[in-house]
Amino acid sequence: MTSRDVVNYLNVEGMDKLYKKFEKYFTEVDTWADRFATGDLLNEYELSQALDRLTGIYMRFHIIAEALDSYKTNKELDFKVRAFRDAEAKDKKPTISQIEEEARASSKDLRTYRGDFQAYSDACEKAIITCQARLKRLTVESGAKGINFTGDMSQPAVVKKQEQPINQDVGWNN
Repeated sequence: MTSRDVVNYLNVEGMDKLYKKFEKYFTEVDTWADRFATGDLLNEYELSQALDRLTGIYMRFHIIAEALDSYKTNKELDFKVRAFRDAEAKDKKPTISQIEEEARASSKDLRTYRGDFQAYSDACEKAIITCQARLKRLTVESGAKGINFTGDMSQPAVVKKQEQPINQDVGWNN
């Protein structure tokens, strides 16, 4: 979904329907968060599955959050321009701070929804990093133990250094 798609969806269907459309992904992120919190992700398959799912959700939520931010900014700017034009038409001097506050108030719902998409996007990002770290640790540990090692056997993960002969101390008395 591109930014243009998000804006078109908002204009046709509305914010509530957009939110409902992605509600299952909010629930899925909450489910993965519970599993992380209880330490229930221990094997490589589950971590890989979490990584794939959360990456996809992150990509969707991040794009939507950025599109909502742009949409909110544009709505606020439209409100300000309209308010200044209305004030000029009535020969009134507009109060800039009041117009800015009213513009912010006009987009409060967008800010709330954008915050949800952004917060869940950030949560996915943190979970992705955790999955990657755990998967790497599992791979290195299994490689070091020689269990299910899938890397290059000519270059094992743990290399034993060759011992170097110790040079005798050359002192004054020798």
